Amino acid sequence: KLIREKLERFGKRFTYLEELTQKSIYIKKILSTAIVGDPIPNERVLSKADKILLHPFWGLVSFLGIMALVFQALFTWSEMPMDWIESCVRNVGTFVGDFLEEGPLRSLIQEGIIGGVGAVLVFIPQISLLFLFIGILEETGYIARASFVMDRFMGKFGLSGKSFIPLLSSAACAVPAIMGTRTIENKSDRLTTILVSPLITCSARYPVYVLVIGAIFPSKNILGIFNVQALTMFGLFLLGMIASMFAALVFKKTFFKSDSSYFLMELPAYNTPSIKSLALTVFKKLKAFLSTAGQIILFISILLWFLANYPRIDSSLYPNLTDAELKKIQIRESYAGHSGKFMEPVLKPIGFDWKMGIGIITSFAAREIMVSTLSIIYGVGGEESTDDLKEALLKDTDENGKPVWGLSNSVSLLLFFAFACQCMSTLAVVKKETNSIFWPLFLFTYMTILAYSTSFIVFQVWQLFS
Repeated sequence: KLIREKLERFGKRFTYLEELTQKSIYIKKILSTAIVGDPIPNERVLSKADKILLHPFWGLVSFLGIMALVFQALFTWSEMPMDWIESCVRNVGTFVGDFLEEGPLRSLIQEGIIGGVGAVLVFIPQISLLFLFIGILEETGYIARASFVMDRFMGKFGLSGKSFIPLLSSAACAVPAIMGTRTIENKSDRLTTILVSPLITCSARYPVYVLVIGAIFPSKNILGIFNVQALTMFGLFLLGMIASMFAALVFKKTFFKSDSSYFLMELPAYNTPSIKSLALTVFKKLKAFLSTAGQIILFISILLWFLANYPRIDSSLYPNLTDAELKKIQIRESYAGHSGKFMEPVLKPIGFDWKMGIGIITSFAAREIMVSTLSIIYGVGGEESTDDLKEALLKDTDENGKPVWGLSNSVSLLLFFAFACQCMSTLAVVKKETNSIFWPLFLFTYMTILAYSTSFIVFQVWQLFS
């Protein structure tokens, strides 16, 4: 318009057609300098995929479906490598036993070290698969889309999509997930995310879940696709997500009242995951898991072996008992047995016996130590396997001859592990990130109360109606 007015001052006018022609020439000149990218392969297919994955309803359904398939794969794909590791642990125990005479040293190495550490190593395939699947979801660009979908859902609980990635990262380990909350600018949102992240099912819980679920729940298929055990594991993951959302809502309504934060992000393009990158990711995470948990497991296993085997009983007082019966008496009369019996009145209302109580106490150092503890207490050593530990749980009876491990107290135990904060590393990183001793103490207290009260209600109601 300005150019037209200036031209009219000098007596020059363009017809409408000439004006359009000049505009067209000018536009083509600008476009000739623009860079045109290569067409995206399968753009129409990916666009249709986004219509589903980014849909408010179907996107949420897709996320749940993908996670259900992940847990199904954790059970089905890990069976063969787990059997191989079991065989290796058994062979190592047999090899060591052939070179050592019967006595405390042989028992320490077979039951304490090989049995305790090996009981956790058996679950490495499932933990590795979990790291692999999370890596695939990240590299394909799906995690960013899931964050976008979850933003609306999480907004109802006082959080934004920025909290989703740290929460999902907790499925591997809560420690890096809590450190990842540094990207959340809103202080109340960040602190809330830190306090609810440990409720998400982490890799350290899986050995306990797999052991108990594998021993108690039937291995049968539903709809020809999903396994009952895999669905139970997925249900525990889902329970952790739901619990974290409601805990966040309570915190945002009470301690951390603030304005809602907004979530802005650029969705990345879909990518084909790099095999090399995935392999390095799994290796680094697995190495970190073994280096942090491995030392604790080894130390606790040796300590627990000592507590479970001393003071030694006089076997001559029980001439008519078998070795297995003597082993039960030895553990019951040991330091560990007396400690467990001391705690039993507190644990009985939630269905736990003194053996489970010892496992609960030791697992506060690291959750996966529960498996090592049960392996040592039940005398499953180097020459045994995880399947033998499952059988030992099922065969265990109390003074009245009733099975110790039933469906009601097994569910109670799973719920306790789902909600309790049994991880020293998590408490340490919370103290570091909040620069306060109050918040890790608060985290430990509220999660312990939540775990005990949930197990108490479920077990007592179950007993009432059973």
